[in-house]
Amino acid sequence: MWTSLEPAAITVDPGAVASVRLRIRNTGDTVEEYRLRPAGDAAGWTRVEPDVLRLYPGAEGTAEVTFAPPRTPDAVAGPTPFGIRVEPAEHPEIRDVVEGQVTVGPFTELRCELVPLTVQGRWRAKAAVAVDNLGNQPLTVSLSGRENGDALTVEAEPSSVQVAPGRAAFARLQIRPGTVSWFGGTNKHPFTVSALRAGVPDPTELRGTYLQLSVLPRWAMVLCSLLLAAALAFVALWFNAQPTVNSSAKDKPGPVGRPIEPPKKPAPPAPSEKPSESAAPEEPAEPEKEEPAGGDEGQNQGPKEQTIRDAADGGWYLQVNGGGQEDGTQVGQNPKWTGDEFGRNQWWIIHHYPEDNTVALEAAGAPGRVVDVKGDTNEVQIEAVSPENLESGELPPNQKWRLEDAADGRNRIINMQNNECLTDMQNDKGAITWGCTDGPFDRQDWKISDGQ
Repeated sequence: MWTSLEPAAITVDPGAVASVRLRIRNTGDTVEEYRLRPAGDAAGWTRVEPDVLRLYPGAEGTAEVTFAPPRTPDAVAGPTPFGIRVEPAEHPEIRDVVEGQVTVGPFTELRCELVPLTVQGRWRAKAAVAVDNLGNQPLTVSLSGRENGDALTVEAEPSSVQVAPGRAAFARLQIRPGTVSWFGGTNKHPFTVSALRAGVPDPTELRGTYLQLSVLPRWAMVLCSLLLAAALAFVALWFNAQPTVNSSAKDKPGPVGRPIEPPKKPAPPAPSEKPSESAAPEEPAEPEKEEPAGGDEGQNQGPKEQTIRDAADGGWYLQVNGGGQEDGTQVGQNPKWTGDEFGRNQWWIIHHYPEDNTVALEAAGAPGRVVDVKGDTNEVQIEAVSPENLESGELPPNQKWRLEDAADGRNRIINMQNNECLTDMQNDKGAITWGCTDGPFDRQDWKISDGQ
């Protein structure tokens, strides 16, 4: 057979359509049927029509190869090789792959989000900027904080992030007030974070609010004023109204008479003829021993498997990503219930330690491994612990959590090391811990139940 691709290279923009012609000639001496199939990285958005050519000896046929890359990060910008596999039905040993090149045009789509929009603190506060690259080429984004006047200092760390197509990057924000508020309640300070994409003059601006709390609340100032006023009043009354005591009692002379004689000692009693026998000392009665309570009441039936779901977007399931069992496997979230597909990776065993009112979260799909915060980060993973420590609760603070009631059947899950709440970021990066927000916050509120 003889094949030709016209043209061999083509350019197409995401969301558009382009096509080339594939010519095939039967140079044999028998009727042949040729099956045409796309191959390579572009096969997902490549179509061949018709996909079967039946040619007589010496005949030539034409098929149209159409490219329709989607406007998503899946169609990466730049040249991409493609191939059309030609498979003769009668003579499969002469099959061939016709190769060409399609160049996908670039497009850019950036989404930035400030999490949370409102933060509070007395000395400082933390927030984060999530940068999502929805385009098909890598992006570099510079972050800078801007405040109104000298009331705040907003610093981004890192100040610049590089994001691959279809990925997200995060930067921490450190927010510090210019002066400390000792009295006066809560002060509200708006601030702005600018996200500037390389090659674009206009930045994307994210606006947030910092609530600065006073060191001493207003009621404490009123109480101190009242106590000070009461103390001053008491001192004034003490020095100005100290009472004096005058007594009119006088010594009165008593009657003259004989001196009073001291009483005589009584004579000892006469001994009796038959002395009475001394009574034997009574022995103290032995206390009755209490019988121990019997039965099987109060025995620990052991922890049970439960599911943990957040309150955002219908409830995402907390899971061990991919059902992994190795130390350091990332703990993430999934909007779907996977059942036993990944080895019960969405079931959890919650161990309670009443002595310090904490819990440990053991993965049911990875026995003996509990949820902890990775060192020097706020990423959540699983790590193996010994059965004795898991039973006694002798675990490091980054592996212990506190459940805090958030009303309506919700709970906050707070790490004992950094005192931050378990937070669902709802992306492929996994769960993290972040500073707890006031009031209901769906990404930090979790529902613990015995089933789906």
